[in-house]
Amino acid sequence: MPQRENFYLLLNLDPSVDDWASIETRIKAKQRAWALDRTQGSPKKRRLAERYLPLLGDIENVLRDPETRFQESQEARKLQQKQRREKLRDLDEAVGLIKASGTACDKKQFTTLVNRFKGVLSEKEIRKRLAAAGVSVREAGADPKKTRPVKERIDPVTAKNIRRNLDPLSLETLYHFLDLNPRSSPQALRDRAEEIYKENQRIGKTDADATAQNELTGICKDLFKDNDGKTKYDNYLAIEAMEGLKSNLEIAGSDRFLSLQELDALVQQACQRGVSAQDARDYIEEYAQRRKWGIQPDADLPSEELQLCGFCSALAPPAASKCSQCGESLKIECPRCAASNPTQNPACESCGCRIGDAPLVKSFLKESERLALRGSLNEALICIDKALLYWPDWKPATEARDRIRSRQEERESEISALEELVQKRKLIQARTRLDQFERRLGQAGAENLRRRVGDGLKKAESAFKSARQRKRDGDSEGALDRCDEALAACSDFQPALAMIAASPPPPPAQLLVKTTAAGFRLSWETPSTGRSVSYRILRKKEGSVRNDKDGEVVGEVRDTSLDDPSAPVGRAHHYAVYTVRSGVPSHQAAQSGPHLLAAAVENLQATAGDREVILSWKSPPGCRCVRAWRQIGKIPSRPGDGTELSASNSGVHDTGLVNGRRYGYLVVAVFRDPIRPGRDVTVDGQGIMATAVAPPSAVRDLRYSRTGKVALLSWTPVENATVQIRQANQLPEYAPGLILPASETERFGKLVPNASSNGVQVTLEGRQGRIHFVPLSVSAGTAVVGRAVQVTMLDPVTDLRSRRTGQGIALTWKWPAGLDEVRVCYSYQGSPRDPVKDSSRHALVTRKEYERTGCWELRHAERRRHYFSVFAKATGSDLYSEGARVLESLGREVSVSYQVSLRKSLLRRSVEEAWLELNCGNGDLTTLPELLVVGKAQRVPLSPIDGEVLVRIPSLAFENGRATIPIPPKCWGSRPFVKLFFKDAAHAREVRLLPASQQRLRVG
Repeated sequence: MPQRENFYLLLNLDPSVDDWASIETRIKAKQRAWALDRTQGSPKKRRLAERYLPLLGDIENVLRDPETRFQESQEARKLQQKQRREKLRDLDEAVGLIKASGTACDKKQFTTLVNRFKGVLSEKEIRKRLAAAGVSVREAGADPKKTRPVKERIDPVTAKNIRRNLDPLSLETLYHFLDLNPRSSPQALRDRAEEIYKENQRIGKTDADATAQNELTGICKDLFKDNDGKTKYDNYLAIEAMEGLKSNLEIAGSDRFLSLQELDALVQQACQRGVSAQDARDYIEEYAQRRKWGIQPDADLPSEELQLCGFCSALAPPAASKCSQCGESLKIECPRCAASNPTQNPACESCGCRIGDAPLVKSFLKESERLALRGSLNEALICIDKALLYWPDWKPATEARDRIRSRQEERESEISALEELVQKRKLIQARTRLDQFERRLGQAGAENLRRRVGDGLKKAESAFKSARQRKRDGDSEGALDRCDEALAACSDFQPALAMIAASPPPPPAQLLVKTTAAGFRLSWETPSTGRSVSYRILRKKEGSVRNDKDGEVVGEVRDTSLDDPSAPVGRAHHYAVYTVRSGVPSHQAAQSGPHLLAAAVENLQATAGDREVILSWKSPPGCRCVRAWRQIGKIPSRPGDGTELSASNSGVHDTGLVNGRRYGYLVVAVFRDPIRPGRDVTVDGQGIMATAVAPPSAVRDLRYSRTGKVALLSWTPVENATVQIRQANQLPEYAPGLILPASETERFGKLVPNASSNGVQVTLEGRQGRIHFVPLSVSAGTAVVGRAVQVTMLDPVTDLRSRRTGQGIALTWKWPAGLDEVRVCYSYQGSPRDPVKDSSRHALVTRKEYERTGCWELRHAERRRHYFSVFAKATGSDLYSEGARVLESLGREVSVSYQVSLRKSLLRRSVEEAWLELNCGNGDLTTLPELLVVGKAQRVPLSPIDGEVLVRIPSLAFENGRATIPIPPKCWGSRPFVKLFFKDAAHAREVRLLPASQQRLRVG
């Protein structure tokens, strides 16, 4: 079997190209070319197109995957090297023949060699091969005048306008005017022209220079709108530069002959003026022909091997790696395909990326780094965006952008922290942090903060200077007033804080503590001081407060009262109030305590049972015990009323009751008195009513059926009880038959509304996964939990399709929302129905893996029918959706041909019997699924709905590859055409129904 062609060579792609976007573009271009050849090409091209078009799927699959793409490129390099070796061997044989006939190769022979090895060996390489063999190239007979195609240039009017506006500005070319490299892309040139024009408009310049600049920007935007215009201008500049070398040409040709050394010197001078070596040589040779000068025969020139720096346009030796003038590398990596290119190239040789914009792009990157060091991060990001405009996704620029954005986030965070310090007037701390900020992140944006910090510190220093003078004068109160002024400007001004600390305020007096519904209310008297003060309130458990740090700070207020709603329940504690002046507390405090906050029991619940009631509650912290009393028909009004029950700290079980009778209960929490040892403190009790009753039966037969998003729940009604259905995503642990208060049923999820005594309909909503439905029988405030059911809510994949990929099969589908895994199962006998239990081959596929290649592929598939089922899987669980199914027959479809057969009467020729006769060609088909026989009077039906269904066949059995379907007599009258269809069109992928010709499908 012949080996397939290498896809890189088939697409005429350089093996170094590893960028999928470039490869995909080339594939689409080839597809269009082959499609055109198939319809309009020569016979040879049509044959090739018909051969290559079916390979497009294999080409895409091989070159899309990085691993197989690498292998294909390596193979392409090997084939190219092999081809080159073979061509060199052929060339050596041809050179040997030429050498055998003499020592020179005439022009005709040389042209034959160039055409023969075109595309593999260059003209220069052929010359070197001839020279190495000692064979020179000479012209046959007289040297004919060389004719070369004339390169298009800009028109004289445009050239004159450009020169007319450049000369007043003392500029040589439009590139000097735009301050850009001649290898820059047209887009970069147009953008720069637009910038110059907008800047002139912004500043409103109207002088002669501005007029010239504006006219030049218009010329640039029109001339550089595409590559053609730029090429014409470059050709014009080349001719202009060579015209300037005419005097040197005349000197060199004064003896009417140009030697190799003179030709090389002239070419080098032209290269220094921006003209390519080939263009310069062509011009000089044509000039010499016109002047009828002799010129040394064709030979390689040293100047043709020189490298041109794409950044500064300086010439460099062939072996140099960096430019000696600007220090830049003479090679550059393409930002798109990573291929190495000389910097003198305007575009990448592999993918066409405009590498000539390298000086501009790198200048943007350097400018962004300079701005970032200065702290101008927004301007730095603008420069990065400009660089990425020309080289999208260039790694150094994207990395610099990420660094700047990270630094910007850090800067914003630091600025916010500094703003907060300045707002709180902590200026000493702000000044220190501001110095660190400027050293690390630059001064940009921090000027206002620096000014505010400086102004505040000046005010603080001035006020404190006055405070020291007042203190020396004996005015202590005035000194403290000035210190307050200093701290109002700078709250962490240490000299003022130290002076105030030396004069603490007096403490408050007569602290009173009263119990309220929410906690405690504290009040005290103002101390004898005429200055503005605040009060710091502390709370401490188990003992008196010893200083302003000994205890929990409840609050700091300027009023003489405070409510403490957060006082701990059941634990004795003390309060202390300190006077605070300018942050300095008094030495003593007003104190009170111990105080106890008592509380009632919480969450009191009553669960009624058969001749019993179970009470439960949560005891408050610090509670010594809980006491409970019971009365018939009402709640006890106070402790001691009714019958006291034996209670624990969490509940009581009251038995021996009468069913149907209501009972009232009072539950009281008891605390130890912290002031009077040996005595108790009680609070108002909590009351509740309950009726002893036999609990209802639990629902144990909850059933459901689901249609799409609607589930129908049903159960057997419960006597003397109401059934609630609760819906929950997570089911709490419980055993069916659990009895609990009706008030606690919410823990089993939200209530399903509109339930009848034996059923309810629910619309399923929300996320993919399991939903639990729990039945509860409720009677007289008591609920009994039944057996729950689980409904799986998981959408299947849609639009499942298969296609062949060489020796494999690729599946594609649409993912359901919120799901990221599927299980692909396949079998050779029939579609798998269960993703876990079926003994089929399977694979777990994640959305990330699928999106990386755009499909799931079964490689090296056997040449058999493959029945695929794809089940969506809930992440982190064993939940699966219904399976989506597809058949890929790999050319193994079963074909069933059929026709109408008739038996007619001998004399009248009327139909006596009609049937469809079916024949299976390979004979291995045993049955067909449900079929429809469709008839139509005028023509053959096109679909199951394009006519009348004459017969429905639930299943059709074959015997020895044959089967028949009778056509009822009632269908003969209109002499219809009949056709056979599957009830489920999906079966057509497995079995092909092949009708006979139109006349053999008619009844009659």
